Amino acid sequence: MNTSLPKSFPEHGSIHIDYNPAIRLFGKRFFSEQTLVELVTEFLSVVFSPKWIGEGAAIDTPLPPLEDLKCWPENVGLSYKPPVKLNLKLFSFLSISRVDTRHETHKKQYENLYKKLKSQISINKGDVEEAIGWIEELLRGFQGAGFNRAWCAQNFFPVTKSLLTQETIWNVSVSKREPLNNWKDSINNFHKYFSISKHRFMARGGELLYLQLCNIFNISETRIMDFARRIGFSDEESDLSKLHQSLQDILQTLDGSNTSNLDKLVNYIESIDLDTHEKSNQKVKRLECEWCPKDSWQEGYLFAVEIRRLLSSVMDPIERLEMFVTGCALQVLRSICAQSVRYSDDALYTKGSMLGYAWLFTPPDSPSQQQRMVSQRNLQANLGLIQKALRHGELKKNAAKAAPRKSVESLYKEADNKYGHKLFLSLGKKMGIIAPFRGPGARFIMTDSIIQYMVLVLLRPGERCTYDDFLRRLYLHFGIAIEGEELEDAVIWSGLPANSSMQPHNGSWLEDMLRAGGFLKELSDACSIVCNNFGKA
Repeated sequence: MNTSLPKSFPEHGSIHIDYNPAIRLFGKRFFSEQTLVELVTEFLSVVFSPKWIGEGAAIDTPLPPLEDLKCWPENVGLSYKPPVKLNLKLFSFLSISRVDTRHETHKKQYENLYKKLKSQISINKGDVEEAIGWIEELLRGFQGAGFNRAWCAQNFFPVTKSLLTQETIWNVSVSKREPLNNWKDSINNFHKYFSISKHRFMARGGELLYLQLCNIFNISETRIMDFARRIGFSDEESDLSKLHQSLQDILQTLDGSNTSNLDKLVNYIESIDLDTHEKSNQKVKRLECEWCPKDSWQEGYLFAVEIRRLLSSVMDPIERLEMFVTGCALQVLRSICAQSVRYSDDALYTKGSMLGYAWLFTPPDSPSQQQRMVSQRNLQANLGLIQKALRHGELKKNAAKAAPRKSVESLYKEADNKYGHKLFLSLGKKMGIIAPFRGPGARFIMTDSIIQYMVLVLLRPGERCTYDDFLRRLYLHFGIAIEGEELEDAVIWSGLPANSSMQPHNGSWLEDMLRAGGFLKELSDACSIVCNNFGKA
């Protein structure tokens, strides 16, 4: 167990005024109200936007150069600058936004965009207005998050980097206090009527995941190689320089290189009113990434290798992006548990996976009473682990420094509800791996999408392994226990006595799910092979 406060990467001045124990423990920040789409959108915004380490030169590659990551300067943060695309959002989302959020000047600007677009379209047959309706409907189909918000606070599903936009919030109170007569006034006073740095929806979770990737290249190669050897990674995956270069290349494939026509349309719509585009982006400041725990390099390294394997697979681009969303969400859950283990003083957590925790999964349909009860106990053990870690002595002392502005009790209430065990529970339910969604008896369950994701990241493209080896990898990477030795270990980790009643006796339900997905081949009654059938790109 660690006896001091978590160290940060990069070293960041704001860490000393972060008194909330969950933020101080897990980094700034994983937040219960950030949607999965916005988590990934924020991550990709850092990947594809110009970035700066301190006041250094702009970085246009997905990751900073390896030399800069290895020798990151002290007390210097990472900043980035995604674009603001008001014309695009207004044209795409105004008509489906809540009526009470539509300011009169917004409706007039929409009409202005509509007229300009109408004047620039020439077709041989058909109705121009019908064509504009098709364009609007197409763009609306990429709506990703924020369905109940004002049009500017909504976001696109990031199928291409041209749909990545900065969080933009309409300041309703300001518009009421200082009424507007026209759209131009709101653009000329952009920072008065719009907010772009509140991190209300783009709540920094994606930034934190990105910093975890950067953090691993700041760790000594000896520690990385020792960890890689214990988990069974290849020489190429354990070589930091090769891993860095492969991530540079592979992350670039998420830019939507097969969507050039969509990109042209998006850029065309945004440039219909150049004055709005230029003034809304003119004086926009860079967004400052905060920090992740320095200790999180192990789960960050696992995440990096899994990204490399996933994005190397040949598959439909949208399906691959959906798998990437799953991976980012699992990384949040894994990070919370792994960091909690490091700051828990309970002897219960002497067993567990490579990162010290265990998740005991059950079949999605008709689990036995014993399976149901043990998985429920395991989930409670994980939630209890997170709560206990937040009550670490040094975190309590640090929280007390916020007085009298905030009480320790209020900080812990906020930590539990927004950043701690309730975040873990709500995110698991959103993913469908914790059920039921409402009511008592919540437990871990396996889903078809998780099965597919695990095959894609636990095996390299085209690789095969025995079923027993797949179970071992599942436990090493994610702490997911299904059967065999891993299940016995997870039962003991959960605080229950070792017993064999949880072990399958009439065939394995996980084998059935793998077989149904086309990932399992039986060579004999005693030997089954799990196959990653997605070839390498």
